[in-house]
Amino acid sequence: MPSAALLNWQNDRMSRLAEIDTQCIAVLGLTVPNPPLADENLRGYVMLLSAHFQGFCRDLHTECVQIVAAGAPPAMRAMIQKFGVADRNLDGANPRYETIRNDFERFGFDLNAELAASTVTGGQNAYWVTLLGHLNLWRNYAAHHKTSPPVAGGPLILPTVRSWRISCDGLAAELDRIMYNHLVSLTGTAPW
Repeated sequence: MPSAALLNWQNDRMSRLAEIDTQCIAVLGLTVPNPPLADENLRGYVMLLSAHFQGFCRDLHTECVQIVAAGAPPAMRAMIQKFGVADRNLDGANPRYETIRNDFERFGFDLNAELAASTVTGGQNAYWVTLLGHLNLWRNYAAHHKTSPPVAGGPLILPTVRSWRISCDGLAAELDRIMYNHLVSLTGTAPW
């Protein structure tokens, strides 16, 4: 069973992103295309994708902190929750792989090793991490309305953004699986 964070990602966040995808298709398919409007829609899609993925990661992290805290004596729960999210990068920084890794490795494991050892995704994890890096480059391009596009990961077209969405979806499922297994080893019980 997935975490509440993954269920929200799959049932709410991904469906919202699918609606943005449909909107981009509509704008790109206009009889008289409007390139500036298409570019604005794609930039918006990139920023929303980044924001939703950051939100998923933050939600999953918070859920995991609460599960660990629930296993502590009642007098220590609030303290563990407070320290678990203190100075969390996902509260303000873009969802770069380094940001995600630094926050989740607070639970005492090596995310690089976990992703590399996974046989569930057929070796896609490294590719998805690369695409996450491209998403963040293009997120900054979109958010700061830069005129010189990043060299990597482009061009900014709908199929490119879709590949980033697919990679975020794959990484979300992997993070959920990794945290499930790690929390079982920490607490001795299934977390969700």
